[in-house]
Amino acid sequence: MSTVISVQQPVFAFTSGETFEEYCQAQPTELADLLRRVFAGVRIEPDTQLYLATYPNWLTCVVIVEDQTPDTTMILPILVRIVETCPRMDLRILSTDMDLTAINEVVDEEIDLEDELNEVDLPLLLFFDEEWNQQAQWGPRPAAVEKRLDEWMAAHPAYEAFVNDDESEDSPLFDQLANELTHQMRFWYNDGLTAACVAEIRTLLENLESN
Repeated sequence: MSTVISVQQPVFAFTSGETFEEYCQAQPTELADLLRRVFAGVRIEPDTQLYLATYPNWLTCVVIVEDQTPDTTMILPILVRIVETCPRMDLRILSTDMDLTAINEVVDEEIDLEDELNEVDLPLLLFFDEEWNQQAQWGPRPAAVEKRLDEWMAAHPAYEAFVNDDESEDSPLFDQLANELTHQMRFWYNDGLTAACVAEIRTLLENLESN
């Protein structure tokens, strides 16, 4: 028997999420300032700006993030800039500290945001149509970054060990490594990966438009 989902449930999941500015205000001051600086530096090519500005489909987007991680710091501002450029898209941010029960009811069955959240790669961007049917998902990062990230991880094995051990994430060394990775990622994204991220999202939107 299929489960009937009240329209109020996904709407609540969306409205309980945060706008980018609300999300920034909830973060430590230094991180909030960095998120805003990254956002201010995101540039979208004129051709893609025009494509987004005239995109015909209405889409509601939810991005699920883990706070204070390098991927969130770099990816979230790019996604916000893309949605800001597209009048027919709206976005809310849900963090892993929030209650994800309502949004879990409308995502595809292979994703379990309650019992298996630790196994989900974040950030996770979800696209829904006007009836709250999931149309697509994207994340956690553009494919072009994977090789560089793998090489950095291989050179800094302590970072991955910290990530896999929740208790050790309070270590000053973990903070140092996370800051180093964030700095390195800023260089990568300024060196073409922002454009790669935007291009992947555009391709996804083009596929949705043709369906």
